Amino acid sequence: MYSPSEDARQIFNLLCQDYERLGLPVEILTSQVIFQSNSDTVYYPIPFKVTETLAALKGIEGALVALIADLQSVPTPHERKTTISLEKATLFGFQALVAKINGYSRSDPEVKQYLK
Repeated sequence: MYSPSEDARQIFNLLCQDYERLGLPVEILTSQVIFQSNSDTVYYPIPFKVTETLAALKGIEGALVALIADLQSVPTPHERKTTISLEKATLFGFQALVAKINGYSRSDPEVKQYLK
């Protein structure tokens, strides 16, 4: 059975393996990132892995924040764990679809005057 959280983990691992090209620190390879979901089902019924990709990118962000925090407080290196909620990652992406600027949605031609 398909699991979005497992797929998010695979995408995260692919990004981490390409750390040099992406300009990520090598320590990202030892990051402890957990992907969790309440129902582990597909939220966007489209052929693209939107939820999984957003969660993987949030995982990279969380891993980098944990590494920066390690620099400041110096616990046992890489002891911090980052948990990424697939539901919250989905909502993060969805907000771009429903956002309005001065009452105009992203599909309204009038919105272009407010974007730079």
